[in-house]
Amino acid sequence: MADKTDLSALDEFKKWALEQKSPEYEISFYRDKYDHIRVANDCAEGTVAFYPLENFDVVEMSVINTNTHDAVFYLHFELKDLEHARELFTELTEAVIKQKNSSVTKVLLCCSSGITTHYFLEKLRSANELLNLEMEFSAVNYGNLYVKAQSNDVIILAPQISYEYEKVREILSSKIVNVIPTSVYGSYDVSGLLQFVRKLIAERDQQQKEKMLPAERMEFKNTPRMLIISVIVEYESIRFVYRIYDAGTVTHQDEVIKRRFDIPDLEDMLDFELARFPGIEMICINSPGVFYKGRMTFRSAGIIDVDVEKRLTEKYGRRVIFINDANAMALGFYGLQKKTRNLSFYFHPHAARTAGVGNVVNGMLFTGMNNIAGEMQYLHKIIHYSDDPDVLLRTPEGTIEIVSKYLISLIATFNPEQIIIFCDMVYDLTELKKEIAKYVQEEFIPELIKVDDVIEYMFVGGMMQCVQELTKQRMNHAHRRHTRSDSL
Repeated sequence: MADKTDLSALDEFKKWALEQKSPEYEISFYRDKYDHIRVANDCAEGTVAFYPLENFDVVEMSVINTNTHDAVFYLHFELKDLEHARELFTELTEAVIKQKNSSVTKVLLCCSSGITTHYFLEKLRSANELLNLEMEFSAVNYGNLYVKAQSNDVIILAPQISYEYEKVREILSSKIVNVIPTSVYGSYDVSGLLQFVRKLIAERDQQQKEKMLPAERMEFKNTPRMLIISVIVEYESIRFVYRIYDAGTVTHQDEVIKRRFDIPDLEDMLDFELARFPGIEMICINSPGVFYKGRMTFRSAGIIDVDVEKRLTEKYGRRVIFINDANAMALGFYGLQKKTRNLSFYFHPHAARTAGVGNVVNGMLFTGMNNIAGEMQYLHKIIHYSDDPDVLLRTPEGTIEIVSKYLISLIATFNPEQIIIFCDMVYDLTELKKEIAKYVQEEFIPELIKVDDVIEYMFVGGMMQCVQELTKQRMNHAHRRHTRSDSL
């Protein structure tokens, strides 16, 4: 722990942070029981708060979009490394600046070719400039809708493609999706469309997704205190969701939201939580990447063959294990059901070029000789597609072609009873099954199950991996003790 009487690093960090001037934000210092640094503009408010604990000081950083009231950046850590603290502060200011681009409502018009909406678009933009509306309009053809939609708030379909509405609404469930009324579209009624969009925004109901079975339903009553961290890569951010389990019951949960993944981020969380919650015997980290003999390769994060398990186990004096995210999902799904002992969990997050697969065979997680079983990145290079995969992944139809070929490989190699699918762009399992049936007899196709969330599966899978590791340690300890007694 850092020496609490030595506050020079903390004071130096505060002084440095207050010197970071920019026309993109205002920075100030205030004291409200504790010291705070405020970084704000018209669209966001960032806060750096300093909280003294008994043996060290905690730095908490957060950014709130003041228009949507969403938290877009959040973390806390013990200030021990001044350079790392500066890097995190820079990330905070970047998040504040980025919210300027999200302060307006972005409306995307879509038709079959993109041409018929062009004239309407120009009229909307002229009205926007004249009336100074907090809206931004753009247009796209249907073939590129699912790529461009991610950076927009409202998706409006032209009447001639209204037959795609249900599909688009299912895939883009986090967006406002509707069809332009024919009377408005046919007459290029700008006022009518603006009123229509405002009504959609005002009436939008937040959909509540069905909650999955909690980990408490599992039999973890005799397990020690465990810390599980689940790393979830989303479209524009990375979430580190972590829980502490005592005898299988969640006793603490927290979250960090960042734009990048770094090993020091994990160390910040571990430093903070281990100091507050003593008695943690096992730590499991569920993350994207390949893990082999404790070494991690997560190429998109710039982590290549780093011995993370040894580094963290030695640093914290307790067992730290890593498990691939898709493997954790497969193990967790298996643990939360009693139906099958053979399943594959297909995980294909939005905008990802390839997928990951976790396989449970005869009730055991199967990862292969080098822990690369289910790494579809290798298969992706040799499969023949009808078009460039990057083009296919832009549409549901193209995505179904790619997913079906991945799943055929699973059927041919593992022949699971169930394949669980997390992929936003797969909206219709019937269509997916039809595509698979072009190559595989229908009676050989496993049961296909679509899920809309993965977090609970990841936590249960992480706990199951911890229990397995603890059981192995105890068996090894008992064997060594028995061997010693026999030698006396």
